[in-house]
Amino acid sequence: MKKVYFFAVALFATTSIFSQNDTLTFESYDLGTNDYYNGADGAGNIVIGNYTLSNNYNTTYGYMESGFAISKVQDITTAGYTNQYASYANGGANGSTKYAVSFSGEITFSTPRKVKSLMATNTTYAALSMKDGDTYAKQFGSPNDANGNPDGTNGNDWFKLQIIPLDETDNLVGDTVEFYLADFRFSNDADDYIVNTWKKIEMNDIVAKKLTFKLSSSDVGTYGMNTPAYFALDNLVTAPNDASVQSNTISSVSIYPNPANSILTIVTNEPTSIDLINAVGQVVKSTSSNGKTTLTVSELPTGVYYVSMSNNSGKSIQKVVIK
Repeated sequence: MKKVYFFAVALFATTSIFSQNDTLTFESYDLGTNDYYNGADGAGNIVIGNYTLSNNYNTTYGYMESGFAISKVQDITTAGYTNQYASYANGGANGSTKYAVSFSGEITFSTPRKVKSLMATNTTYAALSMKDGDTYAKQFGSPNDANGNPDGTNGNDWFKLQIIPLDETDNLVGDTVEFYLADFRFSNDADDYIVNTWKKIEMNDIVAKKLTFKLSSSDVGTYGMNTPAYFALDNLVTAPNDASVQSNTISSVSIYPNPANSILTIVTNEPTSIDLINAVGQVVKSTSSNGKTTLTVSELPTGVYYVSMSNNSGKSIQKVVIK
């Protein structure tokens, strides 16, 4: 009877922890009105929970060479590079105030994760460049380039975002997901569009360690793409990858007390690797045991956690509560 109860608890824990979604938002950033963070302090990559957003800032010349900025800018009217950190949706997704702006950025996960969806829109810089043209980039829908010369497109212009999922060694995993931030190729000009609201992009549970983002455009010149290579991102939803979770086959283990206040004791009958994992899949403590071991948990936030154990007999996960 005790063994059956153990498997039931372990199965519940496995289902709970590995179906837990984690949404990357930017609301925790302390930004003033129309403010942004672009790495000017030289801190480098931006780490938020399970996610590391690339950031390369040139402190010598004072500009972001590549990566992500976190923004609270609301400005859909100012054209040009000086307004590079504004979303054309005039804020973040779902009524939020903050979002990320990418210029050749990439996002790395702490461990491979299922990528479920993200939201994207244009930046004001890119959108107004496409809408009206500028010194370097053409007006979308025009048969001419920025210099007024025919460019061979006949006005059938487009601006495309590619989301490329990679594994630990930067090899492609799954399919590259494509999304058009602007498309002027329709037979009816009334159908042509430049995205000005947040759009959800389904990622179909692709398991990846990293996402890279590539922008391309029909407007290409001698030195490459003329359309500003920026887009805005918010609400990236992922979940821990359960593909490698094995059956719960450890036959004898004891965890007490449960709930725990300060000390959690774990007893096993053979050498066992142990991870304590929070509700969003982050490992907060690790140890090993060949008999009896304890974990100090008094400094951890209260809530539901999971003890993941692995040894020669297999793998098991049990739910615990810390008060």
